[in-house]
Amino acid sequence: MDHQDGFVWLRPEGGGTEWTARPGDVRSLNVRERAEEPMRTRVARANARSRGEVL
Repeated sequence: MDHQDGFVWLRPEGGGTEWTARPGDVRSLNVRERAEEPMRTRVARANARSRGEVL
């Protein structure tokens, strides 16, 4: 969505609650990843990473 004060602002593709992350903790998905993995799984994985959990 945006970036400010050293963070990027994210929101699920279908809308919902925004959250922030450090730029080094996020990356763009490639076409295959978008097609193969449900959004809720990707969001859960990103949230776990942001909390410092090991996946």
